[in-house]
Amino acid sequence: VGFVAEKIANAMKTTGPVAAAESAAPAAAAVKPQAVPKASTSVIAELVSPITGQVVSLDDVPDEAFASKAVGDGVAVKPTDKIVVSPAAGTIVKIFNTNHAFCLETEKGAEIVVHMGIDTVALGGKGFTRLVEEGAEVVAGQPVLEMDLDYLNSAARSMISPVVCSNSDDFAGLVIKAQGAVVAGQTPLYDIKG
Repeated sequence: VGFVAEKIANAMKTTGPVAAAESAAPAAAAVKPQAVPKASTSVIAELVSPITGQVVSLDDVPDEAFASKAVGDGVAVKPTDKIVVSPAAGTIVKIFNTNHAFCLETEKGAEIVVHMGIDTVALGGKGFTRLVEEGAEVVAGQPVLEMDLDYLNSAARSMISPVVCSNSDDFAGLVIKAQGAVVAGQTPLYDIKG
């Protein structure tokens, strides 16, 4: 599922929401496997928070590609703990070489991007340790990454961490459940409606 990584990379290279949306659109249109008709109102996936911390609105993420929802819809969390877990059951289809982000595909085709911090790719992997490999089948709450949060808080532009559904346009919408403090693997974050 390289198109998810390509969509993120393209959106991150742009400077404005229109450019980000335009650069992300071809990647999103390239492959739409397992799309669920928008007329359905069932819950496709229930996500738990992948990080312990404080919920931040996507609008408040200090990165235009995420704030404009060019990468996908969702929320963000400012972490207060070092362990990052899978927000749902599925397959880890991509872990970036720098270990700062991963993509999860759920059984019903929702593509979830967990991106730890903003501009953390520039750290070249320092501060991140991968705990699973690409292709791993995971359950909600299973540890995926470990962070050196002291280092990352001092070195990263921001540790606000978006958790988005990169193919949210394929579904009826998201229902945000979390606000305030959240606990990794326990607090419901949002539901994806079919």
